[in-house]
Amino acid sequence: MQIPIAIACLVLLTPLWAADKYVICPSDNGMTNEVRNMFVDTHNKLRSQTAQGKAKNAFGGFAPKAARMLKVSYDCDMEANMMKWAKQCHFYHPPPAYRNYWGQNIYMVGDQYYNFTWPSIAETAVISWWQELQVFGVPENNIVVAPDEHKTGHYMQPWPWTIAGCNYNPGGDNPYWVVYEMGDPCTTDADCKCAGCVCSQEEALCIPPEYTPLPPTTTSTTTPKPTTTTTVGVPNAGSCPELNNGMTDEARKMFVDKHNEYRSLIAKGLAQGKPGQFAPKAARMMKVNYDCDVEANAMEWSKTCTFGLNTAAMLKRWGNNMHMMSSKTDNKTEAAAEAVAAWFGDLQKYGVPENNVFTMNIYTTLSKYSQLAWQSSDRIGCVVVPCWSSWTVVVCEYNPGGDLPGEAIYDVGDPCTTDADCQCPGCTCSRDEALCIAP
Repeated sequence: MQIPIAIACLVLLTPLWAADKYVICPSDNGMTNEVRNMFVDTHNKLRSQTAQGKAKNAFGGFAPKAARMLKVSYDCDMEANMMKWAKQCHFYHPPPAYRNYWGQNIYMVGDQYYNFTWPSIAETAVISWWQELQVFGVPENNIVVAPDEHKTGHYMQPWPWTIAGCNYNPGGDNPYWVVYEMGDPCTTDADCKCAGCVCSQEEALCIPPEYTPLPPTTTSTTTPKPTTTTTVGVPNAGSCPELNNGMTDEARKMFVDKHNEYRSLIAKGLAQGKPGQFAPKAARMMKVNYDCDVEANAMEWSKTCTFGLNTAAMLKRWGNNMHMMSSKTDNKTEAAAEAVAAWFGDLQKYGVPENNVFTMNIYTTLSKYSQLAWQSSDRIGCVVVPCWSSWTVVVCEYNPGGDLPGEAIYDVGDPCTTDADCQCPGCTCSRDEALCIAP
């Protein structure tokens, strides 16, 4: 049975409905209809994919189809509430009462070297939330996205970091509730089983009677998706002759060797933090190997030296580290060694993360170390590129990515001595390195 839809009516200084039946939100708060439309359109595109059974599931296959997924529309009151919270630049959710018990998602991006546009952040934020399905999966009882969260309000607040946030009315994520009804998507209005709803067969979504669009925008902003080269497995040391992009096997090997050298030190409990500190031992640290697909994406993202949002990597939940050198160098191998050493060196500079858990408190200080040390990030692809008049930029991407807030950087414990200690199918234990090797 579908959850009843609650509607609250408010008297607003800025009217919600215009004569031409568009949602009209304030124009003086920094938001634009282009950004609002991007939030709404991306939500509906991904909800449509879910409803049609095209959303990939981490547990294999696809998430089940949704019988009555509602189409999202925009709400200016919810935007105002999200704006009020986002201006405080907290990367956590306010108390439920603060947001009228609406649901909420928050996304943060920030680095002084990255270029981005607000529509591209809006698109990437929604994609990032949706991609948790591919990382964590949906169990048989189906807890993933709520079909009745059909009104959204968003805001992005520019600081040294940029925060994107969405409120949802009514809220979801209610324990023990089946969040959407499984079944073939609607083909008739009657299939929606809600008064006044209309079935959009093409989208596989039900449109509620109060649905009102935002004003159309004259331009459409989409984030380009880099073209990557599909390759068969590559050796541990890294060899990608088909890429022909200026990288060398010697540099690739240095990236791999340095990552594994430092990950081995961490696993053995020999990685020094601040004076008197050592990072805790790692029970199941994975050995890194090289991935040409990951390198291809890193090169596509880096070669223009603009460093905008890396949407292709984010779609796949790949991680990213970047190091900048204030001089040009033709020695990519030395640049590789310097970059990885710099990322690892943040451990001595800033100290061991509390409880070995990644939080936004260490985002600006230890995120490069934590990504290097992220237990499950066992495939890397890296590039060294000249930028601007006299700089060299080193970029590594990681598959799968790390730096997930609230998650342990790695499992703490004595390193493996047997294959069984690795606790992953087909993995073998390298006792000398204290690392687990994926099959």
